[in-house]
Amino acid sequence: MGEVNDSLMKENARLRKELGITIPLNPLTDSSDTKTIKRDSVTQTVHYKYIPAKILNNTIDQKINYITLNAGSKQGITKNMAVISPNGIVGRISHVSENYSVALSFLSDRFNVSSMVGDGTIGKLYWDGKDPDYGILSGIPQSVKLKPLDSVFTSGYGNFPEKILVGRAAQVLTGTSYKIYLSTNFRKVHFVYVIAEEVNFERIKLEDSTNVAP
Repeated sequence: MGEVNDSLMKENARLRKELGITIPLNPLTDSSDTKTIKRDSVTQTVHYKYIPAKILNNTIDQKINYITLNAGSKQGITKNMAVISPNGIVGRISHVSENYSVALSFLSDRFNVSSMVGDGTIGKLYWDGKDPDYGILSGIPQSVKLKPLDSVFTSGYGNFPEKILVGRAAQVLTGTSYKIYLSTNFRKVHFVYVIAEEVNFERIKLEDSTNVAP
């Protein structure tokens, strides 16, 4: 039991570092965080609530894989919420009952995640149905060269918050695609956080000249 608790404490410490949030040491205690993100001409004030859950069932060897969680609508979970582990992305909620939910795993056909590399270039990360330890990052221009072990993060577009580590570059496949070693070990993940997100948008004009008097 002591080894399990130590492992969970380390996982939570990693999550705090990756997401810049404060998570209690108890892995089954929820938490929340508010961030202000500025992208182009839009400032987003985002409130994230992290709902903890334990994995009850997890498949990794099917064309479409699912993960069963011990938390549901009573805990605030709704369909399409993002699911992350202390190390990276896990999936997206697909079915919800009062006390349980099921997530579509990243290890599934047609599941893709908008991801970015160090210079901000955005591509698409998906699983090719083969090794559960690896994903494929595509759509990276040939002018952008990834080196082995370069980090890949979520872009903030879609279900997942920005800058969650998804993996590291492992191999060049073509001029525009790379094999990525996933940061989440789907064979060993036991606890996850389901992300409830509230976003308030404040439109910011780029130039003073855009302010037109009535």
